[in-house]
Amino acid sequence: MNGPSGEDAAPGRVHGTGAVIVAQLLLRTASAAGALALGSYFVDLSRDGAPVGAVLLGVLSGLSFLAELVLAPAAGSASDRRGRRVFLIVAPLLAAAGILLTPGASLIAAAPSVALVVVVVGTSRLLDGAGAAISAPATLGLLADASDGDRARRGRVTSLYELSSSGGIALGAVAGPLLFGALGLWSFAVLCGVYVVASVIVLIFVPPSPVGVSTPTRTRATDRIRVLLQPRLLAFLPAWIAVNAILGIWVTSQITFVLAGDRRAEGQSFPGAFAGNEAGLSAVLGVYVLVFSLCILAWAFFIGRLPTVPVLFITVAGAIVASLGLMLANHGLPLAVALPLVLLGVFLEAGFTPAALTHLSDISREYRENRGLIMGAYSVVVGAGYLLGNVLGGVFAEWLLFDGLALLTMALAVVALVAIAAMAVVEKRSRAGDRRHGDESGTTSVATDPNEHP
Repeated sequence: MNGPSGEDAAPGRVHGTGAVIVAQLLLRTASAAGALALGSYFVDLSRDGAPVGAVLLGVLSGLSFLAELVLAPAAGSASDRRGRRVFLIVAPLLAAAGILLTPGASLIAAAPSVALVVVVVGTSRLLDGAGAAISAPATLGLLADASDGDRARRGRVTSLYELSSSGGIALGAVAGPLLFGALGLWSFAVLCGVYVVASVIVLIFVPPSPVGVSTPTRTRATDRIRVLLQPRLLAFLPAWIAVNAILGIWVTSQITFVLAGDRRAEGQSFPGAFAGNEAGLSAVLGVYVLVFSLCILAWAFFIGRLPTVPVLFITVAGAIVASLGLMLANHGLPLAVALPLVLLGVFLEAGFTPAALTHLSDISREYRENRGLIMGAYSVVVGAGYLLGNVLGGVFAEWLLFDGLALLTMALAVVALVAIAAMAVVEKRSRAGDRRHGDESGTTSVATDPNEHP
């Protein structure tokens, strides 16, 4: 393993971390608001007689994550060679173009056909996903460069990154339905402006030099493939995909369609509870994600100091606890009883992504010349997970409405727990191999991962 040189490891030499975190906040705000506005747009289309439903919404929403999944590794690898800044500027502009296209079907025809809706909205979601695929690896690569040699700082910056993501989702959850209720199709133009502001912030505050590039040498395609196929990374991906599938169920258009749609189910309180009440839906979703963000802020004091694998296991279990509480509330359990259960689960699950990003940064430290490529794995798992969550969420929502979303969440959490248990075995073998290598070379191995602490 090649450790970083003193110069490379100096976090002070990497500038623009605050700017890229703020830009991430704006990107997530616009993306979440756009997704929820899309759900409201589909509700309007349905009421106007268009044959659209939860499954079609899930598939179209999932296209953005499909684009992210496919493009992220190439974008991350390119940011290793060309610097992070240019990708951080271009990404929001692509997403801005996509959000402007979203209402195109209704602008072209007063009663758009399903085919027209699919083409226009599908194209817009692909552009949105391309923007995310370009932005995330470059942002995470820059933050990893800035925190080499200081694992406590790494825990803080990854937590702040996730806080900006969740905070943006909270703001977007509030803004999306409200904007659409107040401005209708013009809400998408407003969100386009938010994307442009994110691009301008990077342009002004991130230096023009390729600050994210730690090693300017080129690597062959076979070497890059070998990096992506390393055992520690492969062992981690199934759990992370399952967790992002859970997020894909709850923080995209699907939840708006279920809560604000016209379908009801006997024995369930939540489906259709916010039909025609965009302000109430915005308030509930905003508070939910804001609480999630505050929980992430609390985890920032612990991430980087606790053993990674146990933290991942406990935080995934939180998704089961929260889903159980929500399902019981949906069936009439008093909020005074259900809410503490939900809050406990939300607090636990909030620690997963900061811990996961810290673990990914630790892995990338061994492959600094391909750090952006490895950080592209983040977008791959986000894309794969959200795509899976959107499509399966549509199927389960069509089947059991809100109960279907909760049951699917618990099933995915069980998959993630099994994957983390398998990952723990790989991590243990990797540490044992490092110790043997250190003994054979006559050097002393220094633990850099909290999993190595007794």
